[in-house]
Amino acid sequence: MQSAILEDFIDEEVVDRRGNNIGVLSCYWESAPGHVFLGIKPQGLEEIRVVPAEGVKLDEHHSCVLVPFAPHKIRTAPVYDCDKELRSQLEEAASRHFGVETTHRV
Repeated sequence: MQSAILEDFIDEEVVDRRGNNIGVLSCYWESAPGHVFLGIKPQGLEEIRVVPAEGVKLDEHHSCVLVPFAPHKIRTAPVYDCDKELRSQLEEAASRHFGVETTHRV
């Protein structure tokens, strides 16, 4: 997943596999080893949740981000600030939370 493409989806809806609205894409982080993490603001919450981009699809036709994770997993994911650089400990915590390999490159 290229960060230039993600930039076009900032503030767009994030939906689950069933098309249910989860929240909005607020930011993303691209770490040195090539991992991409999304900053998703779930509906009704103020905090940004860190979500691995593993399995994420960008739907240009509907201008939304499709995530393969259940809404409750996103709502309980690690919290972080979009204005800060993502630390490796938080990447690992988010990857563990979603059961995603930390060595995977997007």
